[in-house]
Amino acid sequence: MCYIITDNVHYLGMDYRGRPSVETKSSEAHEFMSWIGAENFLRCLPDAFRRYKWEIVDLRQCEEEGTVTVDESGKRIFGNSTKTTILEADDFDICNFFDKVITVMSQLDRYIANMKDGEQLTDMKILDVRHYIRNNNHRLNAIQMQRLGYYLQELERKRYGYKSGRLIAEMFASNVEALKDKSCIDKMNDIVNSRYHPRVLEDSDIESIINKKKELEFPTDAFATYGEAVGMGIG
Repeated sequence: MCYIITDNVHYLGMDYRGRPSVETKSSEAHEFMSWIGAENFLRCLPDAFRRYKWEIVDLRQCEEEGTVTVDESGKRIFGNSTKTTILEADDFDICNFFDKVITVMSQLDRYIANMKDGEQLTDMKILDVRHYIRNNNHRLNAIQMQRLGYYLQELERKRYGYKSGRLIAEMFASNVEALKDKSCIDKMNDIVNSRYHPRVLEDSDIESIINKKKELEFPTDAFATYGEAVGMGIG
């Protein structure tokens, strides 16, 4: 991945101190290795730089679409694509496609609200189960604990589905122009495949807990009492 920031006339560069600069040559544009890095840099720009209509450009995407070429001097030249699009395929029904797009976009706000409701409801169910387990008045046997464990797993996975759907929908609801940006495919994959980073307990720690046999605990005087019983012929 390689991204630059441009308004198709000017380019954002970066000096040795990490400060932004406006360049007129594409070869002097600063190249970011991730979309997030470019987005964070753009978000922190001083006011003097905000009069330009900056956008983040995925160079790999431009090269694939034929909208950028490199001349003999190494300068990038942006222009119109010479490649055909999937919209031009004989079996592509553009009317039917946009009918579905309009239907989806018109329901996007309602979908986000539904995902939020599902996420909140699942959070409350998870909290209820945790408090039930914590209650000293509830004595659960191994089978009951196993069933609750599976139920918690089911709730956590549902919550993850609600949250992922909400985050992806919000990405397009707040910026319809994002629908034109193929790099959003990578961002969606990042959301769906995001990995949880443990705060305290690593996977190996939890696995050692669930795979460990519980040791029997005896009161400190248990063995003395047992010895006395044996000595008296009771044991």
